[in-house]
Amino acid sequence: MSNVAKHPVLVFGMGVVAGYLVYKYRKEIISGTTKAVDAGKDFVLQQKENLEDIVAESKE
Repeated sequence: MSNVAKHPVLVFGMGVVAGYLVYKYRKEIISGTTKAVDAGKDFVLQQKENLEDIVAESKE
């Protein structure tokens, strides 16, 4: 990997390949990211509700 980092043409080529792959699979990347964000939001809301329940029980 150190040889790749030393040659600017190889670094440029890797960037072109990475850009092509991101462009080709952009819809899948966006849908996967959206699913992950939604799952994270649901998890946070669930934990917030659990915390509110625990606080309400401790006040009683």
